[in-house]
Amino acid sequence: MHRRACPRGLYLPLVLILPLLVVLPPTLGAETASVDWPQFRGRHRDGVSPETGLLHAWPAEGPRELWRRPIGEGYSSVAAAGGRLYTMYAATDGDRQVEVAAAFDAATGDELWRTVVGPKIETEFGNGPRSTPAVDGDLLFVLGSHGDFAALATADGAKKWSLSLPATFQAQRPFWGYATSALVDGGLVIVESGGHQARCYAALDKSTGDTRWTAVSAPAGYNSLLPATIDGHRQLVYVAGPTIGAFDLAGRELWTYPTTNTETHAMPLFVPPDQVFVSGVGGEGATLLKVHPDGGAASVEPAWSNPSMRNHFSASLYYEGTVYGFDNATLKAISAATGEVAWSRRGLGRGSLIAADGHLIVLSDRCKLLLAEATPDAWRERGAVQALDDKCWTPPALAGGRLYLRNHTEMVCYDLKG
Repeated sequence: MHRRACPRGLYLPLVLILPLLVVLPPTLGAETASVDWPQFRGRHRDGVSPETGLLHAWPAEGPRELWRRPIGEGYSSVAAAGGRLYTMYAATDGDRQVEVAAAFDAATGDELWRTVVGPKIETEFGNGPRSTPAVDGDLLFVLGSHGDFAALATADGAKKWSLSLPATFQAQRPFWGYATSALVDGGLVIVESGGHQARCYAALDKSTGDTRWTAVSAPAGYNSLLPATIDGHRQLVYVAGPTIGAFDLAGRELWTYPTTNTETHAMPLFVPPDQVFVSGVGGEGATLLKVHPDGGAASVEPAWSNPSMRNHFSASLYYEGTVYGFDNATLKAISAATGEVAWSRRGLGRGSLIAADGHLIVLSDRCKLLLAEATPDAWRERGAVQALDDKCWTPPALAGGRLYLRNHTEMVCYDLKG
């Protein structure tokens, strides 16, 4: 274990790759306020925030910047809970190049602690960690690119337990490194391990790290689990290779559906009350599946399938009957009912987006930040600012009216309440 407190201003030079509703993991409810963003893609892992009272238009210079601080390489997004931010980045530790998890003061951006998780990954598409931490009460779950998985104390970053996914599950690291973001559900933390006999997912006791069960025969990829409850049956929706499916909280597979997509890296979406949207780069592109619970012995059938939305690595989001997302390098709004395109907006590259208070908050892959109305009627822009430089492949996070963005060199905070 290695921890280091970081006073304000200290910076050391630091050297892809988503009635009946999606429900929150029970243990997150009491410990985090409704305005927190405690895991990848927010409280419900759907990219939609319940916050209201945000600015519905930005001034010409953009929203007010609250702080900006240096940060190391990595694609890890930001988790926010209890007035703190958590993310991962690459750093130099003595003569080692490592990946660290770190906590920051949400109000000031001051780094409070950092803990070495594992060695740094270097690839042609960018270096550093890909996984986003998950906050659960006083525990933080973090995953390094080489499969080092740990539970840390949110107070000071102390390791409560840790293990190597490749060593524990006889797993092979995905080519671009482990990128999945762990899901906490009750007393379990569930992570994509890609383990022995290709058992893809492992459920661990969140207090000890002991294995409770494994599920799904498939190698590890770059996706993250989506929790959903359909007709009273809670399930965890996954994408593994060309297959989308779901298993229950005991690891029992509920249903599967084969797709022709060659790459599916973006998280699936839940479309109430009983449908799942999945999108990939090749093959059929986007598919909407209707789930028939059948008393727990579920089956699925496609409602529609077409190439109108080919998510590359950033997941789409569902908002009031419409799916918004990046069809490769084109931002689109499509009907969840039919898949028909409502509008398209080019020039933002392979960006990312979240939604809050009736608006889309869009980040282009060149770090331009935009505000637009979340409506299928037309693209209605309500503000823009060049938030960062270079490349932004990490989606935004929103908590308490503050928006958090990062790239390979900086993290910035904007006030969206004005």
